[in-house]
Amino acid sequence: MFRGDDTPEVSVVGPGTRIEGTVVAAGSLRVEGEVKGKITAEREVTLSPQGRVEANIQAGSIVLAGQVKGNLAAKGDVSLPADSRLDGNIRGHNVDVGGVVKGDIVGKGRVALGPRARVEGQITSTTLAIAEGAVFLGSSTMDEQTPK
Repeated sequence: MFRGDDTPEVSVVGPGTRIEGTVVAAGSLRVEGEVKGKITAEREVTLSPQGRVEANIQAGSIVLAGQVKGNLAAKGDVSLPADSRLDGNIRGHNVDVGGVVKGDIVGKGRVALGPRARVEGQITSTTLAIAEGAVFLGSSTMDEQTPK
Protein backbone atom coordinates (compact mmCIF):
# COMPACT_ATOMS: atom_id res chain seq x y z
CA MET A 1 0.00 0.00 0.00
CA PHE A 2 1.36 3.42 -0.93
CA ARG A 3 1.21 5.90 1.92
CA GLY A 4 2.29 8.98 -0.01
CA ASP A 5 5.20 9.66 2.37
CA ASP A 6 8.45 8.03 3.41
CA THR A 7 7.04 6.47 6.60
CA PRO A 8 7.78 2.74 6.55
CA GLU A 9 4.91 0.32 7.01
CA VAL A 10 4.59 -1.29 10.46
CA SER A 11 2.55 -4.47 10.73
CA VAL A 12 1.25 -5.37 14.20
CA VAL A 13 0.33 -8.71 15.76
CA GLY A 14 -1.87 -7.30 18.52
CA PRO A 15 -2.41 -8.48 22.09
CA GLY A 16 -4.60 -11.59 22.23
CA THR A 17 -3.78 -12.46 18.61
CA ARG A 18 -2.17 -15.82 17.81
CA ILE A 19 -0.68 -16.62 14.41
CA GLU A 20 0.55 -20.04 13.33
CA GLY A 21 2.50 -20.12 10.08
CA THR A 22 4.77 -17.74 8.21
CA VAL A 23 4.61 -13.99 8.81
CA VAL A 24 6.23 -11.79 6.15
CA ALA A 25 6.42 -8.00 6.58
CA ALA A 26 7.57 -5.72 3.76
CA GLY A 27 8.41 -3.07 6.37
CA SER A 28 8.63 -3.53 10.14
CA LEU A 29 6.74 -5.91 12.42
CA ARG A 30 5.70 -5.41 16.05
CA VAL A 31 4.58 -8.52 17.95
CA GLU A 32 2.41 -7.98 21.03
CA GLY A 33 0.62 -11.34 20.78
CA GLU A 34 1.85 -14.82 19.85
CA VAL A 35 3.52 -16.18 16.70
CA LYS A 36 4.43 -19.80 16.04
CA GLY A 37 6.20 -20.60 12.77
CA LYS A 38 8.55 -18.23 10.92
CA ILE A 39 8.96 -14.43 10.85
CA THR A 40 10.63 -12.44 8.07
CA ALA A 41 10.74 -8.64 7.89
CA GLU A 42 12.66 -6.25 5.64
CA ARG A 43 13.17 -3.76 8.44
CA GLU A 44 12.83 -4.18 12.22
CA VAL A 45 11.07 -6.87 14.24
CA THR A 46 10.08 -5.70 17.73
CA LEU A 47 8.66 -8.01 20.40
CA SER A 48 6.82 -6.41 23.32
CA PRO A 49 7.35 -7.74 26.88
CA GLN A 50 3.98 -9.55 26.60
CA GLY A 51 4.84 -11.08 23.22
CA ARG A 52 5.62 -14.78 22.82
CA VAL A 53 7.30 -16.21 19.75
CA GLU A 54 8.16 -19.77 18.79
CA ALA A 55 9.76 -19.09 15.43
CA ASN A 56 12.96 -18.31 13.60
CA ILE A 57 13.22 -14.56 12.95
CA GLN A 58 15.02 -12.97 10.02
CA ALA A 59 15.01 -9.17 9.77
CA GLY A 60 16.96 -6.00 9.15
CA SER A 61 17.24 -5.51 12.93
CA ILE A 62 15.63 -7.15 15.97
CA VAL A 63 14.55 -5.86 19.40
CA LEU A 64 13.13 -8.57 21.70
CA ALA A 65 11.61 -7.66 25.05
CA GLY A 66 9.56 -10.86 25.39
CA GLN A 67 10.21 -14.60 25.18
CA VAL A 68 11.42 -16.37 22.04
CA LYS A 69 12.18 -19.98 21.12
CA GLY A 70 13.98 -19.89 17.80
CA ASN A 71 17.00 -18.49 16.01
CA LEU A 72 17.54 -14.80 15.24
CA ALA A 73 19.29 -13.51 12.11
CA ALA A 74 19.64 -9.78 11.45
CA LYS A 75 21.54 -7.81 8.82
CA GLY A 76 21.87 -5.06 11.43
CA ASP A 77 21.76 -5.01 15.22
CA VAL A 78 20.06 -7.32 17.71
CA SER A 79 18.97 -6.10 21.16
CA LEU A 80 17.52 -8.10 24.05
CA PRO A 81 16.52 -5.87 27.00
CA ALA A 82 16.81 -6.94 30.65
CA ASP A 83 13.65 -9.05 30.99
CA SER A 84 13.90 -10.86 27.65
CA ARG A 85 14.57 -14.57 27.18
CA LEU A 86 15.84 -16.39 24.09
CA ASP A 87 16.25 -20.12 23.60
CA GLY A 88 18.12 -20.09 20.30
CA ASN A 89 21.09 -18.69 18.42
CA ILE A 90 21.77 -15.08 17.39
CA ARG A 91 23.48 -13.74 14.26
CA GLY A 92 23.76 -10.00 13.79
CA HIS A 93 26.09 -7.06 13.43
CA ASN A 94 26.15 -5.65 16.99
CA VAL A 95 24.41 -7.69 19.69
CA ASP A 96 23.33 -6.23 23.06
CA VAL A 97 22.10 -8.73 25.65
CA GLY A 98 20.39 -7.62 28.84
CA GLY A 99 18.31 -10.75 29.45
CA VAL A 100 18.81 -14.51 29.19
CA VAL A 101 20.20 -16.28 26.10
CA LYS A 102 20.58 -20.06 25.88
CA GLY A 103 22.39 -20.43 22.57
CA ASP A 104 25.33 -19.22 20.55
CA ILE A 105 25.91 -15.59 19.53
CA VAL A 106 27.76 -14.49 16.40
CA GLY A 107 28.30 -10.74 16.11
CA LYS A 108 30.12 -9.28 13.12
CA GLY A 109 30.93 -6.28 15.31
CA ARG A 110 30.45 -5.90 19.06
CA VAL A 111 28.70 -8.20 21.52
CA ALA A 112 27.82 -6.56 24.86
CA LEU A 113 26.42 -8.31 27.94
CA GLY A 114 24.62 -5.97 30.35
CA PRO A 115 24.67 -6.24 34.16
CA ARG A 116 21.58 -8.52 34.27
CA ALA A 117 22.56 -10.65 31.25
CA ARG A 118 22.98 -14.42 31.41
CA VAL A 119 24.40 -16.19 28.37
CA GLU A 120 24.92 -19.95 28.08
CA GLY A 121 26.72 -20.70 24.83
CA GLN A 122 29.56 -19.64 22.57
CA ILE A 123 30.17 -16.02 21.59
CA THR A 124 32.04 -15.11 18.41
CA SER A 125 32.70 -11.41 17.73
CA THR A 126 35.35 -8.82 17.00
CA THR A 127 34.72 -7.09 20.38
CA LEU A 128 33.19 -8.49 23.58
CA ALA A 129 32.11 -6.33 26.55
CA ILE A 130 30.87 -7.99 29.74
CA ALA A 131 29.39 -5.73 32.42
CA GLU A 132 29.87 -6.38 36.12
CA GLY A 133 27.06 -8.67 37.28
CA ALA A 134 26.64 -10.45 33.94
CA VAL A 135 26.89 -14.25 33.86
CA PHE A 136 28.60 -15.92 30.89
CA LEU A 137 28.83 -19.73 30.78
CA GLY A 138 30.61 -20.83 27.63
CA SER A 139 33.50 -19.78 25.46
CA SER A 140 34.41 -16.72 23.46
CA THR A 141 36.27 -16.33 20.19
CA MET A 142 37.32 -12.83 19.17
CA ASP A 143 38.55 -12.42 15.63
CA GLU A 144 38.68 -9.58 13.13
CA GLN A 145 37.44 -12.07 10.53
CA THR A 146 34.20 -13.07 12.31
CA PRO A 147 32.30 -15.65 10.21
CA LYS A 148 29.57 -14.21 8.05
